[in-house]
Amino acid sequence: MRIAYVTADRGIPVFGEKGASIHIQEMIRAFDKLGHEVRVVAARRGEGDDTALAVEEVKSRVAGTDRAEKERAAMAQADAIEARLLSLWREWPFDLIYERYSLWSAAGCRAARRLGVSVVTEVNAPLLLEQAAFRSLVCEAEARAMEAEVLARSDALAAVSRQMADYLVSAGADASRVHVIGNAVDTAQFHPGIPATELPGIPSDAFVVGFTGSLKMWHGVDTLMQAFRDFQAVEPRAHLLICGDGPKRGWIDGYVAGAQLEDAVTMAGWVDHAALPGLIARMDVATAPYPAAEDHYFSPLKLFEYLAMGRPVLASDIGQTAELLSGTGAARLIPPGDATALTAALRELAADPERRASMSTAAAAEGARHDWTRNAARVVEIAQSRRAAA
Repeated sequence: MRIAYVTADRGIPVFGEKGASIHIQEMIRAFDKLGHEVRVVAARRGEGDDTALAVEEVKSRVAGTDRAEKERAAMAQADAIEARLLSLWREWPFDLIYERYSLWSAAGCRAARRLGVSVVTEVNAPLLLEQAAFRSLVCEAEARAMEAEVLARSDALAAVSRQMADYLVSAGADASRVHVIGNAVDTAQFHPGIPATELPGIPSDAFVVGFTGSLKMWHGVDTLMQAFRDFQAVEPRAHLLICGDGPKRGWIDGYVAGAQLEDAVTMAGWVDHAALPGLIARMDVATAPYPAAEDHYFSPLKLFEYLAMGRPVLASDIGQTAELLSGTGAARLIPPGDATALTAALRELAADPERRASMSTAAAAEGARHDWTRNAARVVEIAQSRRAAA
């Protein structure tokens, strides 16, 4: 099959280090591994030299500083991508458009309708709600119309979690066209055979508590820091390894200084994704301490990477995080935002190496079930079944 992969959000480069960019890269590579030909049409290519990925950046007018102008520019960007899809099809007739949904784009749906090809839209977040809640939204009517168009005209919608699927149906999508396809991991890159990376400042006998990802308020780093402070007070071997960066970095640095934890905390910052397996391998326990939230729709990449590396996981009992981990034997689930419960769980696991070993084995087995190629195969299967039913 020939697949045109579309990503119209300039805030998410194809070649980037954040989770959204990794998701894009991995799905493209997964389609390729399955023998499909993939061409990427993107608003922003990013800095990358992977010549195996055919990525084309579509230029559009540059947005200004005014919010309304930025939103209109994003819509113009989507129009340019739609035009490029039409011309690409004349050069390279493709069978499927796969678009990562972005707030201001219906490029894939519109091009698919004009060309008579199938379109599957991947939806990772309720972008309309996020934009209104955390940023600002000027062209609200246009945004709502765009979302409605995508929900109505996609042959299938790939929701990243059950919670995201529920939102799509509540927003008007036909439930029969909504499919839950969570995140995954490259099991050739993340697996228990990867040797641990030794870092300066972390003693060889340290009990390492780990965290990877963006340091944002909804990732629970405040809960993690409080729990680690109390854990380290009773376990001198305890060391915290944080791989990532973000808005909460300054707060963490201040907390570490105030609690006099400088010798017990290593801030690795953003690291190349290829270097992440070795760092996760150094963790005795990996954490995902999400706070309480009414609608936790995430499908955290970190969880799949922790599991594939065979790391015991301590995570919040919330959303897809709980659904993924419950019953696997790989994790201990704790109440969201409960630093006291997280401290207690850390103490228990630090004192019980046999349980950690059992959890590690279970984690590796569960992680191996979630390779990106399975996601890509599911997308192709859904697209083909929708085409056959049409």
